[in-house]
Amino acid sequence: MSRWKRYGVIVVLYSTDHAPRHVHVFEDGQRLLKFDIENWKVMEGKMTAKAKKALTALREEGIL
Repeated sequence: MSRWKRYGVIVVLYSTDHAPRHVHVFEDGQRLLKFDIENWKVMEGKMTAKAKKALTALREEGIL
């Protein structure tokens, strides 16, 4: 499991999770969405401005 925090949002990647490669995004202690990092789209839930900013930052850092 890998876990990152950006802009108050927690992004988790479970190494044993199913395909497609995706992360779980948590905001204010609750799971906000499941995000497909291969196709860069929401799989489940709703994207917020903070979540988008966090995911974009992780992508620009070369993590996602």
